[in-house]
Amino acid sequence: MTSTSASAEALLTMHIEEQTSWVRNFNPFDFAGRRQSTLDFIYEPLVIFNDRDNGKPIYRLATAFKFADDLKSITYTIRDGVKWSDGKPLTVEDVKFTIEMMLKNPAIDFVGVKDSITAVDVTSPNELKITLKEVDTHFPESIMDLPVVPQHIWKDVADPFAFKNENPVGSGPMTEIRRFTPQVYEQCRNPNYWDAESLKVDCLRLPQIAGNDQVLATIPEGQLDWFGSFIPDIDNTFVSVDTEHNHYWQPPAETVSFQMNLKTTKPGNAAAFNDIAFRRAISLVMDRTAMVDIAGFGYPVVNLHASGLPPRFDSWRNPEAEKAQDEWMGYDIDKANKLLDDAGYKKGGDGFRTTAKGDPIAFAIMVPNGWTDWIDAVQIATEGLRKVGLNATVATPEYEQWGKQVLEGSFDALINSRADGPTPFKGYYESLSSAYAGRVTGAPSRYSNPELDGLFADYRKATSDEQRRDIFNKIQLVVANNFPVIPLFNGPTWYQYSTKRFTGWVSKDDPALNPEDHDNNRLRLVHLLRLRPVDEKASGDNG
Repeated sequence: MTSTSASAEALLTMHIEEQTSWVRNFNPFDFAGRRQSTLDFIYEPLVIFNDRDNGKPIYRLATAFKFADDLKSITYTIRDGVKWSDGKPLTVEDVKFTIEMMLKNPAIDFVGVKDSITAVDVTSPNELKITLKEVDTHFPESIMDLPVVPQHIWKDVADPFAFKNENPVGSGPMTEIRRFTPQVYEQCRNPNYWDAESLKVDCLRLPQIAGNDQVLATIPEGQLDWFGSFIPDIDNTFVSVDTEHNHYWQPPAETVSFQMNLKTTKPGNAAAFNDIAFRRAISLVMDRTAMVDIAGFGYPVVNLHASGLPPRFDSWRNPEAEKAQDEWMGYDIDKANKLLDDAGYKKGGDGFRTTAKGDPIAFAIMVPNGWTDWIDAVQIATEGLRKVGLNATVATPEYEQWGKQVLEGSFDALINSRADGPTPFKGYYESLSSAYAGRVTGAPSRYSNPELDGLFADYRKATSDEQRRDIFNKIQLVVANNFPVIPLFNGPTWYQYSTKRFTGWVSKDDPALNPEDHDNNRLRLVHLLRLRPVDEKASGDNG
């Protein structure tokens, strides 16, 4: 495309997920199967919190929220004049219907409303009162992912989880599926979008790209405008292809951990995974430096703390959680072997260990096909595991199948990251609490610890920053002492962009918000609304 054609129709080409082919599924409640352009672009959030601006709220379908004096209820004001893409009005009743539908259907409650809400009441034509089970000051952040759907469409859906929603009616900026094939689809502007004045992109074009290698192969074509992939030697393989227009910004992001399914049905694996001595031994065979330098091409940073706290939350660190607990975070094959020997894991004639009872320990480490950097990291992990007699292999299912296996619990081990929020609490709560165990792909380990759950509850009830920091210090300590997952490294924020056709991009010089276009980042909606075709570049826009 040239600038001229962009002015005729501003077509933005994005890459946001790896698949060998597309399935037409825009059901926001199908966590594993939905197309990853569904949230935000079709279903707009009530409010977004900007973690790069001290958690400042950015109001979308809601224009305000307010807790009651006793903090046991919260009232949202829903924006006037919003229409669904089919022209019908979006009302407070739609928000009420969506929450109540999730309360009635646990399979679609990936937000966790059932854990928090006892009642939903319309108190005025544009106000919704949500009564909470208990004080929960974290609640507005916890429902940031809530996809509000139209009652007039979804009230007739028999199974809201199985519904493919092939022709979605939404509230977001890009609701119209103009073209859909297994290789590419185009998602175009909502004819009734309430914030149309801010939207200068006409359509999103999403080509099917199976993995990082295919991204690398498409770069010389110069067609991708906004994407987020692992690109080795990025200055030479991406920037140098078009030094005027090709850019990236990759600051450290979420913690990537080795995680075991603590509820696996295989007796040997279950006994081993639930033994902290075994988990510590696994940590000792993880060559984190090699994962960063070889698999990650130096982009990530090693995480050497048992608490797993990401670098961007350094101000939240609890030094008491980083003493003896971090002893298990180095690379030491001899120490790992001794730890396994002392814990009773015996080697058989094949050189592989069993439990003390003689149950075999054998597991595949699952990583989505096409994620070449993570696949290489898993191979490094497997080499270390085999050095101490653990029968570990690599499995690379397609991303959609990976997601289904995570949610079903039909896997043994994987490496995975979690989605952080404005504070570190969200990442820990939604990956290590009993409430979220197995509900979302960010909580695959299915970990459950009453002490930790109690601290999570205390944090949600806290009313001051001082209380929250004190409680989070205790959370770090419990996590570091119990070692439920094994921190490896902090991956970068995957973000690459081209200024060839559009301007207004978030950048290192203008770090206004998380710039990723991935499904776990609600701020991608705000990013989209910043963009302008190059021939409409406004004064003050950033390129």
